[in-house]
Amino acid sequence: MTSPTLTKRVGLFLLAASLLLPLRADVVLEWNEAMTHCNEAQPPPGQPPLEMRAYAMAHLAMYQAIERAMNSRGDPATAGAQAAHDVLVTLLPAGTADFNALLARQLAAVPDGPDKLLAISAGTETATRLLAARAEDGFTTAESPYQPGKKPGDYQFTPPVDGPPFNGYAHYPKLGKARPFVLKEGAQFRAAPPPAVLDPAYAFDLNEVKAFGAATASARTADQTAVARFWFEMSHFAWNRIARVLVSGRNDHLHERARLFAALNVALADGVLAGFESKYAYNFWRPFTAVRHADDDGNPFTAADTAWEPLLRTPPMPDYPSTHAVLSGAASAVLISYLGDEQKFTLSSTMAANFSDAQPRSFARISDAATEGAMSRLYAGIHFRSACLAGLKQGREVGAWVISHAPFATEGSSP
Repeated sequence: MTSPTLTKRVGLFLLAASLLLPLRADVVLEWNEAMTHCNEAQPPPGQPPLEMRAYAMAHLAMYQAIERAMNSRGDPATAGAQAAHDVLVTLLPAGTADFNALLARQLAAVPDGPDKLLAISAGTETATRLLAARAEDGFTTAESPYQPGKKPGDYQFTPPVDGPPFNGYAHYPKLGKARPFVLKEGAQFRAAPPPAVLDPAYAFDLNEVKAFGAATASARTADQTAVARFWFEMSHFAWNRIARVLVSGRNDHLHERARLFAALNVALADGVLAGFESKYAYNFWRPFTAVRHADDDGNPFTAADTAWEPLLRTPPMPDYPSTHAVLSGAASAVLISYLGDEQKFTLSSTMAANFSDAQPRSFARISDAATEGAMSRLYAGIHFRSACLAGLKQGREVGAWVISHAPFATEGSSP
């Protein structure tokens, strides 16, 4: 027979647990949504590498604080919320008001007491240590004067070259030298070289993007045009939204969900670093330049169109590999490892505000979304097919490495 004292204790435990339900696994989604919405609301193009670094650090701090609280006293969800908040107000100050409001709402759902105070302290201490450990990790978007090469295949500035946001610079030339989160170095999975401009494979690439990526008189279908526009938003927005869609409604443990989002965003941060390391290793020209100067490339199977324009504006950085494809590969590798590939979902895009045909798209597999996202750059006219495929491969390698090597419970950098 159960004693009255035991019954009372069980009842109090269940009451406390019910009060903490809003702060269980959904706390991870709430903070993920808050950080991505903060940057989605800013004028483009933003600072994508720094945003990915901030997301990775916030989710790492959350995961580490949750694990720390699980191994001691203090509510793990509260610790994670405090850690995410403290990282984000430091790295994304534009969202401070929203971050403060979210934390206040979440903490208000937790009964006051020693465990709450311990959790808050654990979150703050974890965030402080992680911010200090990565204070000089070399993640920089600083512009540097760029001297284009003069040979066919060498990257050249693309319009507009004399005004914002390009200003005659190639973006993020030093990013590939930064300290990764889990990779050994940015060059660890450097993409294989792009096709040489005299190769038949290069001629195929050029003629394909010339036909399918043109602004007008294109061989694209209406759906391919919609694909290009749908995926033109920043990759870290899209793949975090995909992750939220996939896990929403699942009965995940807080710790496991925190680990998934930490792995996802670390893979994105290391992926963008790896992609840019390869970009500036090869300095390959963009389709805009290649099509207009095809008569000078020495390849008998290409022909110039000096008035050719891509469907969408070309970003100010070398072609190969497509970093968008790298990020699609990295993110999909993480999500597939946790959830399996066979996942039916429908995804919306922030590009719907810019293009009427950028409507929600449905997928049967995570890998289908990754492939479509990568190939969207071909239809946009801003990357060759080889850049898309190489990026997808490199990203999958980065994602696989993160999954198998990430010491998420340890502040700092790679092992």
